[in-house]
Amino acid sequence: MKTRFRYIKYACVSLLLAGSGCTKSFLELDPPSQIVESNFFRNEKEANQALAGVYHVLQWNQWMGFHPTHCWSEAASDDAYSGGGSQSDGVGIKGLDQFRTVTIGDQTYRGLWSIYYAGIARANVYLDKIGKVTASDEFKRTTIAEAKFLRAYFYFELVRWYENVPLVTTPLVDAAQYNQPQAKPEAVFNQIAKDLEEAMPDLPKTTQRQIGGHATHWSAKALMARVYLFYKGVYQQDLLAGSKTIHKAVVQEYLEDIINTGGFKLADDFAGIWRRAGEFGTESVFEVSHSGLITVSNVNDQRLGQGNLSVHMFAPRGINDPVYTAGWSYSTITQSLYDEFEPNDPRRDQTILYGRHFSAIAKSWQYTGYFNKKYATHIEYKAGANSDANWGNNYRSIRYADVLLMAAELWLGDNQAKADAYLKMVRDRVQMPEVKATVESIRHERRVEFAGEGIRYWDLLRYGLDYAKKAIDASGKRGVDYDGDQSRFNMDWDMTKRGRLPIPQQEVDIANGVLKQNPGY
Repeated sequence: MKTRFRYIKYACVSLLLAGSGCTKSFLELDPPSQIVESNFFRNEKEANQALAGVYHVLQWNQWMGFHPTHCWSEAASDDAYSGGGSQSDGVGIKGLDQFRTVTIGDQTYRGLWSIYYAGIARANVYLDKIGKVTASDEFKRTTIAEAKFLRAYFYFELVRWYENVPLVTTPLVDAAQYNQPQAKPEAVFNQIAKDLEEAMPDLPKTTQRQIGGHATHWSAKALMARVYLFYKGVYQQDLLAGSKTIHKAVVQEYLEDIINTGGFKLADDFAGIWRRAGEFGTESVFEVSHSGLITVSNVNDQRLGQGNLSVHMFAPRGINDPVYTAGWSYSTITQSLYDEFEPNDPRRDQTILYGRHFSAIAKSWQYTGYFNKKYATHIEYKAGANSDANWGNNYRSIRYADVLLMAAELWLGDNQAKADAYLKMVRDRVQMPEVKATVESIRHERRVEFAGEGIRYWDLLRYGLDYAKKAIDASGKRGVDYDGDQSRFNMDWDMTKRGRLPIPQQEVDIANGVLKQNPGY
């Protein structure tokens, strides 16, 4: 499968494109312009640049189309429609609304596939080369752990979207190796667990702010919890990390460790989490760094920069405002989400940007009057004239609030007092009244706490396909500011596709029968 894996052979060279994905300062590293495998991976400096190249893939939002996964997973959920400029604008994203118009040959789905395999390839090359680098043992141990964390992160994204994917953990250096078969989802999830378990001992027990945005011990434990909950919900099995079984008690222990010794706390100001001053804040367990410092003039070259394209995709079209800049109106928020907030919950107005508050606005496809305020084109992030792809808003991938609510969920049935206490902490932060922790109260809290953050869709899938269909179909309810015929908003989620994307048809064709298409396509 030369198209999919050919870049793996040359990953050492491409590792250095655009520097790093770690911190605002580390992002500004100026890598050498001419690098080949024969004169690279010699010392700590070069290994550090290579690791920066692995982190950099976290920032990619564009390849063969526009597909920041954060924006996609919002559109796929009951919290948002696909939106966009018109019915024909971003048809790949349009398919995510109901999974009824997904086209297996759409290059957009191939682009997302390619991004994740690029990250995996870079991590594989790093792990293969680092042993021969002239560097301290401590440096090697720590950076090996980071590469394993990143490989786990990429594979988790990949297997959630596509489910049946090839599992590759070493560089493919010969053309005869390119055509890799799909692994069972169980094998991929167990590899993710193994990478995270092996990474934990050598990742620092500190915050991302203290070490410049790199993965930490706490990042690995929190990601393990997220992986476990998804896998357990969808497949009803425990994870196997090598010889260690990752069951509920293990994950409870990991979350308790984060809560009791990680040093995290909920930010006092919920709205401030998504401002520049809130980056790598007190509740950031893992954050993907973005920067507008390395600008690109063409949005189709977003991978050469380090911006957060989701921000521009979320912003309303045609606005004229001193605080927010116009964008493309994707992932317009549903009335269903608006109604989920309790009437006095301050998070509603801190999550939703209202179209009626702008003096001018373009009512484009699936206009609801509601937009994502957390990841907004706020003036403080504007990078200059060519800013479509250059928004520097960091993506808050895992917050401490998620740690608390995952813990509350896992303690249900085992320790009601703990479940109640962790749910209360999240609600106390926004002065909401105490409620008893139940399956439904935690699901409600997760929805309103993490709205707009790309989490809800994966929660729906792990709650079950029937639950997901009921919620997504119900999100067709019309709101007072909606524009256009109701047919634009009616939802009838196609359960036969199980919420997963197709294996890109181009990859199936190249594979000559090795890759099999996903069910429902």
